[in-house]
Amino acid sequence: MQDRKHIIKNIIINVILFIVVSFWEFVYLELFFKKQALSFPVGIIIKNVILIMVVNLILLCIFHRMKTAFIISCTLFLLAGIANFFVISFRGYGIVFMDFYAIQTAAGVAGKYQYNIDYMFAAGCVAAAAGITISFLMPDISAERHYWNKKPCLASLAGIVVSVLFIVWINFDTYFFRGVSSVTWDHNIGINDYGYLLYFVANAGKAEVDEPAGYSAEEAGRILSAYNNDDKYNRSNVQNPNIIMIMNESFSDLRVLGDMETDKNVLSFYDSLEENTIKGYVQSSVYGGYTSNSEFEFLTGCSKVFIPGNPYLQYMDGYLPSIISNIKSQEGYSEAIAIHPYKPSGYNRNRVYPLLYFDRFISIEDFDNPELAREYVSDLSDYRKIEELYENKKEGSSLCIFNVTMQNHNPYSDKGYEFNEPVKVTSFAAGNQPEQYLSLMKMSDDALKQLVTYFKNVDEPVIILLFGDHQPHLPDSFYQDVMGKNPLQFTQEDTMKKYKVPFLIWANYDIPELFIEQASINYLSSIFLDVAGLKMSNFNRYLLDLYKKLPIVSAVGSYDSDGKLHNKDERNTKYAKLMKEYEIVQYNYLFDDDNRLDKYYKAN
Repeated sequence: MQDRKHIIKNIIINVILFIVVSFWEFVYLELFFKKQALSFPVGIIIKNVILIMVVNLILLCIFHRMKTAFIISCTLFLLAGIANFFVISFRGYGIVFMDFYAIQTAAGVAGKYQYNIDYMFAAGCVAAAAGITISFLMPDISAERHYWNKKPCLASLAGIVVSVLFIVWINFDTYFFRGVSSVTWDHNIGINDYGYLLYFVANAGKAEVDEPAGYSAEEAGRILSAYNNDDKYNRSNVQNPNIIMIMNESFSDLRVLGDMETDKNVLSFYDSLEENTIKGYVQSSVYGGYTSNSEFEFLTGCSKVFIPGNPYLQYMDGYLPSIISNIKSQEGYSEAIAIHPYKPSGYNRNRVYPLLYFDRFISIEDFDNPELAREYVSDLSDYRKIEELYENKKEGSSLCIFNVTMQNHNPYSDKGYEFNEPVKVTSFAAGNQPEQYLSLMKMSDDALKQLVTYFKNVDEPVIILLFGDHQPHLPDSFYQDVMGKNPLQFTQEDTMKKYKVPFLIWANYDIPELFIEQASINYLSSIFLDVAGLKMSNFNRYLLDLYKKLPIVSAVGSYDSDGKLHNKDERNTKYAKLMKEYEIVQYNYLFDDDNRLDKYYKAN
């Protein structure tokens, strides 16, 4: 009887200890996100702790010892907290599941950042160290048991079964993640509202792309076949112009956020362009990073709203029609060249570009003694490479270039670099990072002037498209000064402003002169083909028609032609119907390899 009471007492103590340590791990993990665990609603706390308990249960089942399990898990959560703290420092939000696909690319730039340790980071480390120390001091109650004894093995098997059943349940059940997994328009807000681990696991469930409800290749064909007639799209009098498409790293107009005055006009040349110029703003699906997602949206016409993660790293495993293949199919374009003055392996570009029908990829390895802005190739050197390619192109052929620049890549904390024309914010004390970024933008604007001036004086027709991939990640205090709010207080409308970037289309011949207030990057290649007077695919014409109804479609949110903001989870509305059709077409284009309707994605 006494032994039975002793066993029950030990079980109760171990269960309490198991819950307490799991809760403590939740507490110190959140400190790295500058959050106090008790600030979350009780339900959110319980769900986060349950997820940690599952990790601990699995470790306990593997090692049969609570002491060992806690030492390992406390260390793992400490390392997770430290890694997230540093990622937040340069990107603005923590590690999400999709980041594991881009770990090599992230590592390539992470070492260039300067990190500032704060008291929350120190508190997280101290709390984690306390958890690890307590784990070491625990009595090893299973030390005398052989690992393969029947009872501990059966207990471990039962624990594994419970863990697996729980994982299966949360994968198929909607209750556990209700109201969590839909939060994708701002990871920072999602992590802040739901706790890191709960949000991380919820979004991990979005890694796969399922066939849309109601999908069939026939339905995709029905939608696209309506665009066989292209008579309503204008053809330019200029045949086969030289085409230069530039996605400029972090190129943005921070004036869209609110009032801000500087001692120099940052975009003076961009602002001055009017003749033979179309310009305005496009909505990006990313902020502060993930450049290749904007790249993918532009080159394909697809939207990130329907696909999680990074397409270059996850979904590109075969040839895919693109704006590049469409341009190359037209008379006069013998070669398509991609330029990115950085490592060719970044985001798998050296593997992906051929699949999008590029013939040649010029990377950092092909730049001889370029001018650097901080540690990156300057836009001026980058654009001179374009001019060099133009001067050496095959006689009688037209140039087709897609260029991803590098100059403005974060971080913006290089105190050793001296700008010829540094920009200062005069309306408030902005600090080093925003002013360094604005100084880089001034350099980009000057480089754009040089590029346009060069091609203004050539004899052949040239049309240039330039757009930003995303806005830069800047300190929260900057947004507080410009918008009067901390980013965590933003509404979705406020957040949309952080994803707005400028674009322009300029030609050295006559094109319409327009200002476009609303568009998104997924439409930009179709708009450009139309302005250039090149043949388009049914898919391009479909996108131009959709653009009139939904001028902005992005992973952050969508605006209709009346200026109403919509969420992708909306149901039973005209907006939802249009989005469903787009999703069906995009699924056929990207994922239904056996039934892809290639004739609708090729220029005709």
